[in-house]
Order: sequence, then C-alpha cells, then structure tokens
Amino acid sequence: MFTKEFDTRVKTTVKIILPVAGVVAVLLILGFRNTVTDVGYRPQQPVPFSHKIHAGQLGVKCVYCHTSVETSAHSPVPSTSTCMNCHTLVKSDSPKLKLVRESYETGKPIEWQRIHKLPDYAHFNHSRHIRAQIDCSSCHGKVEEMGVVAQNKPLSMGWCIDCHRNPTEFIIPARPISGIFTGVKAGKYDPNAKATLAQVKALTEPQFGQWETEIPKNEVPGIPVPKHPGYGPENCSSCHH
Repeated sequence: MFTKEFDTRVKTTVKIILPVAGVVAVLLILGFRNTVTDVGYRPQQPVPFSHKIHAGQLGVKCVYCHTSVETSAHSPVPSTSTCMNCHTLVKSDSPKLKLVRESYETGKPIEWQRIHKLPDYAHFNHSRHIRAQIDCSSCHGKVEEMGVVAQNKPLSMGWCIDCHRNPTEFIIPARPISGIFTGVKAGKYDPNAKATLAQVKALTEPQFGQWETEIPKNEVPGIPVPKHPGYGPENCSSCHH
C-alpha cells in the first residue's frame, strides 16, 4: 500500500518524535510538581562527615554546630575550630580527618558543597522560622538519620506556599535533638505532636496573605520573641525583596 521510501520516512519520524515527546512530557510533569524539585540531591563532600553518627548516635544537637540560627537569617556551616573542639582528642589521628586538621593548622576553610540553596531572588530567614519553634526537620528532613545529607524537600515556591497556608499539616514542632527552645513548654516531648498555631487575624478584608499574630512575652533569654507558628504570609514582598 505504501512505498518503501514512505515507510522509511514514517519510521524515522516516529523514532525522533517519540523520544522528544517523552522528554518534554517528563520535564513538564517534573517542572509543575512541587514534590520533586531537586529532592535527593546529594553531592560528595570533601570530608566524609556523618550526621547519623554525630546527631543520631552521639546526640549532638543541631545548634551546637549550626550556631546563631535563632538570631541570624542564615544557618552557618560550622567552622573547622568547631570540629576540633572534639577532634583534638577524639580520633585525632584518623585519616578521614586529614583535611580537617590541615584546615585547622593553615586557617584555610574546607570547601563544603552546598546542598540547600534558594534562588538569589528569594529571601528565607532562618531565625524567623526557628523563633516560631519550627523544627529543622520540617524543611531538611530527619538529618540525624542520614549518613550523607541529601535534599529532603523541594524548597520550591509552591511547597513554601503550601506550608504557609496549611502549617499544621507540614510543620514539625521543635524536637530536643535540634536544641531549639528545648524546655520552653513543660511536659513530655511528643514526637507525634502537631504544631500549635497562634491566634491570627487577617490584616485586610478580603485577606491577601498578611496576618496579625499575637506575640507572647520573651521566654528564652537572648532569643527575640519565641512564638507559636501561624499562617505564613502570601504576599510577594515577604520573600522577594
């Protein structure tokens, strides 16, 4: 019915179109889903540091290494001197710590590979979220169970907005291992507890994503106003400024 030349053209066209269509479909599916963006990204680090050993087995709290998260917009990477607080005595001759020792002696920082990164046009303030007693695992996952840290959440705009609109569904309240506001509330720690929201009211009618929240007294010396999490803002200028 068809000529050999026509049949060859059809087969060639199909061989080209199907793979291209498949790639486009995958990109569209992944690009429009908030649950997959960069999740699983796990670069190789210059030093084989295990959070599973340090935080999981030894119980070193997050804030011991990642200091000032309660007061700073950024969560700093620990300096080599922080590592050497322990490793001047603990496994001081381990070949795995050779780069750490060299960094400590020369003053040259270790070039850690960044895992969690937002676009330059998006601003995220760690202290604002930590002061609301939002646990680190809400965004980073249970790092204390990771031998090698990988990105656990997509950190996309849609994912952030979902949390701002439904905080009790996404927020994990502060846990003892994080070291943030441990002991602020009396009672036994409940790993299955849901976040307790503050009383909030909209600033406008109808509301456009800005809320007024009751701010309790400062219960932790040196930490600006610990408070309950509320509904997050949805106006553009909160994150893009």
